[in-house]
Amino acid sequence: MSTSKSNKPLYRVSFCSPTTDRDGNAKLSQATEIGAVFERRNGKQGAILRLKVVPANLAEGVIFLTPVKSQDRGFA
Repeated sequence: MSTSKSNKPLYRVSFCSPTTDRDGNAKLSQATEIGAVFERRNGKQGAILRLKVVPANLAEGVIFLTPVKSQDRGFA
């Protein structure tokens, strides 16, 4: 299934789960790339979210969208 002409993602999708530091303070873990967002074909509005991994604690964590720069190779 092709998601766009260039098949290059617009955004990288990363996930951070909640954790605590040594003092017991809440913080986020290091971000892990879990997917990408692609443009829809034929100029349709919106975007397509494709996840390679669905974290077990998705409801508890934070999802980040980071724009893909022109020199990036995209989601691997």
